[in-house]
This record gives sequence, C-alpha cells and structure tokens, in this order.
Amino acid sequence: MRRILTTTTTHYSIMRNIMTCLFLLSGCAAPLTSLSPPSPFTPVPVDFTHIWAKGSHPFTGAAVIDVDGDGTFEIFVGGGAGQHDTLLSYRGGRLVNIEPGTGLSNDSTTYGSTAIDLDADRDTDLLVAREDGVFLYLNDRGRFQERRIPVDLPENSVPFGIAVADIDHDGDGDLYISVFVNAKKFRSATFNDPSHAKPNRMLLNNGDLTFTDITDSSGTGGKQNTFLSVFVDLDSDGWLDLVVSQNTGAVEIFRNMKDRTFQPIVVSSVFGFWMGLAVGDVDRDGDQDLFFTNVGRSIPLFLTTGDLRKDQRHTHDWMLLRNDGNFHFTDVTDTYGLSGEGFAWGAVFEDLNLDGQLDLLVAQNYIKWPIHKILKLSGHIALQSTESGIPVFRHSSALGLENPYFGQAPVIVDLDGDGKQDLLWLNINGPARAFLNTTHANYLTIAVPDTVATLGTRITVETNKGKSDTRAVIGTVGMLTDQTPDLSFGLGDHERVIRVVIQRPHGQTEVITDPAINHKIHLQ
Repeated sequence: MRRILTTTTTHYSIMRNIMTCLFLLSGCAAPLTSLSPPSPFTPVPVDFTHIWAKGSHPFTGAAVIDVDGDGTFEIFVGGGAGQHDTLLSYRGGRLVNIEPGTGLSNDSTTYGSTAIDLDADRDTDLLVAREDGVFLYLNDRGRFQERRIPVDLPENSVPFGIAVADIDHDGDGDLYISVFVNAKKFRSATFNDPSHAKPNRMLLNNGDLTFTDITDSSGTGGKQNTFLSVFVDLDSDGWLDLVVSQNTGAVEIFRNMKDRTFQPIVVSSVFGFWMGLAVGDVDRDGDQDLFFTNVGRSIPLFLTTGDLRKDQRHTHDWMLLRNDGNFHFTDVTDTYGLSGEGFAWGAVFEDLNLDGQLDLLVAQNYIKWPIHKILKLSGHIALQSTESGIPVFRHSSALGLENPYFGQAPVIVDLDGDGKQDLLWLNINGPARAFLNTTHANYLTIAVPDTVATLGTRITVETNKGKSDTRAVIGTVGMLTDQTPDLSFGLGDHERVIRVVIQRPHGQTEVITDPAINHKIHLQ
C-alpha cells in the first residue's frame, strides 16, 4: 500500500507541477482577487457569435460605421464561411443585428473591414476583405450595393485587411491590401520560403472608383505574409506613411516620398510573429508611437524556430517603438513594463479611465494552442501610470473588462452616444462582448467625419493645467478592425480646455478656444 500511495502522490505532484508550468507558460495576467471594486464598465448583451469554419483562417473583422448618418454608430462584424455577416446596433440595452435588408452580407469567410466615405457622397461606405476577394459596398441611405474590386492577388493567398489613404494628395482614397497565404497552404514558423510569403497590393484610385495596381512602382509589396497594415503620418509632414505588421518577418515601415513611391526605413526589429498594431502618442510629445503584438511567453521560443538559419534571430516579446522623430525609433518595451506577456492578437490605445493618459487594450488567446483551451488569458487591460517618475503600463482587473474567450481585437466605439468610448471584444469562434463606459471623469470628444479628407488629421487638446495631448485620425488599427473615427480626450479632474488645435493633412490649421467639456465637438 505504501508503494502505491507513493506512486500516486508522485503522479499527483508531477501533474500539479505540469499544470503550474503550463499556467506560467501561458503568460497569465494579474492574479485574481476574491473581492473586486465596482466596475466603471457595464456589460451589454450582444446578438452575435462568430463561427470558425475549418479550411479557412479563424479570423473575423469589424468596422465601426454610421450606416444612416444619424450620428449613432453601428458595428459591422464578419462571419465565418457560410455564416452571415452582422450589423450590430445598440437598441433597448443590447446590441442587436440589423443587417437583413442592408445588402451587406456574403456567405464567404469575412476577414478585415474598413468604413470610409470612398465616393464622397456623405454616406459612409464599407470595404470588406473576404476569402474570395475584396469588395466595396457603396452606401445609399443605409442600403448597400456590392461591387467587387479587381485585385491581382498572388496564387494561394487571401486578402486580410484594407487600409485607406490619399497617398498622393489628389483627393481620393487609395487602397493597400494586406495579403496572407491561404489556410490550406499555411505553414507555421516559415521564415525563409519565398513561395510561402505573399506580397501585399497597393491600389491607386483613378478617381472613379477604379484602381491601378502600383505595388511594384511604389515599392510597398512587403517581404512576408501580413496581418495588417496602417497608414499613419510618422514625421508630421502631412503625408501618410505606411507600417506593415508581418508574420514571421521584421516590422516594415515605408516613408511616403510624395511622388507615389515609398522608401523603406530601417527598423530595429528582429523576426517575430507580428500581428496586432496599435498607434498612439504614448509619451505625449506630439508624434505617433507604434505597438506590435507577438506570440509572447505562451509558447516556448524553441518551438517556433521553424526554418530559421543559424545567423537569424527571432523573438516572442511584444514591441513598443517610441517615435523619436525623423523616422528614428527606440524600442521601449521593457521601459513601459510590456515584456514577458502572453500570446496576443489585436491591440489599441485608448484612455479608458479618462485620466488623460493613453491605456492599452490587447486581445489574447490562440485557438490552436492547447494550453489556451484549458487556461485562457483574460486579455491585457493595461492602465498607464507613473511609477518613480517613469510611465508604465500595468494590467488592471478593476475595469471589469476581462475576456476569457479567444480574443482577436478590441473595438472602440461610443455605443450609447454619451461621448465616452465604449468597448466591444471581437472574438474568434465565440461570442462578441460589449461594455458601456460609465467612468465619472471629464472628457472632450471630437466627432470626425469618416472621410478620406480627414485621414491623417492631428488634433491637440491643451488644458488649463499645462497638459497637452495629441491624437491622429487613423484607420484599421487593432487587427482586421476599423475603430471609431471619433477622438476622445480624457481630462480627469481638469475642468477647462484652453484650446483645441486641428491640423489638416494639407496644411490647414484650425483653433477652437475655450470649448465646453463633457460633450462632442463636430468637425466639418
């Protein structure tokens, strides 16, 4: 009996140690506490559950869109293969599907989507990347006409995301298509096989909603499969540059040379599984910093070496690049306390608690990784604070925003029209989850038209306590998502804004002095 008891105890001890190690490897978030303070976010029921059909990539996409121009946002969310897309509207205390009759749905697997008034008729249109191609949905007072955009995609590839910018200042929206190898041909940890890497596509708008492929002449094809790409003015010259977040590659940044060509910029990035991308002025110096997600510490590094050569190096850590100006970037991931985290997909910066500092939301969990089917990460809800004079991000469960599903991306949107930004978690093969922001603090929201002309606009808010905060109008951040076009500035206990400075991409500057707080200012 003693021998049997010893063996059983040993087995129990081994299993306990294994489970402990797995839990640590999973990149767990802050420990749970028995008592939680009242949450400043209130859950909202959502009438949508994404279904992943095997044979396609597991992802979906979402775009915030004002369908009928009434000033209230809806959310377009893509379905899996054979599943209808949905259009969520906040009604009667829940998000309900109002898609039937709009003409928006398609039974093909839906990936990224982008809302923008592409034909300049004051109705917001929708661009959707699907398993079978790229589609434009032209909005006519809430009813949409589907139009396929011809794109010469590489063999065995699918479009993942669609970024929009007026790259040549001619007044219309040009498109950059992020391209990925299709699910049937996908091989994980493939760094050095050119046939596996699928170049992206740059499409120049001819002015009549037809497009010319200028990928080769613009120099923007990219070197690997791409999860998403973002246009953002990195040097504040009024011209939108391009950031490409690549799987099994190095981050690529392209400078807009103002002649329909882009120049690659050397970035201190080793190989990684770069996926989500957040953009924001983290250090409040007026320019935009860049944050990239990675597989994190959920998966041991030795399991993802794939076909790396001995002279090549890769990392699992997330990466925060501080913009130091003139296309110089410094890796400040460790400085801001963002190293050593778990597997992550989409990410966004937003001032969640309205204290005047950008916070960070990161979706987590990998549906193909066995550990995360047992021990799911809660999602990284990181509030920015100052510790010993140094700004850092720390995970907090106090907001009540945990998401124990296979998270893909956070979506920022004002659901109830109160001027405060709410949240929807976009989940893979699971229910979408929404939360209303009931934080008690001062704020100022700038309502920005969802037009090509406003992309790249920079807005700075200066308070009576000498603080200033700069935001930029940027589409498609997160991961296969298009966030709200509105910009919200948390003011904390500040009771006065001295002025709001609006800098348009073409050089025009507007100043609004002494605006009232706790409401929206509508830009034209």
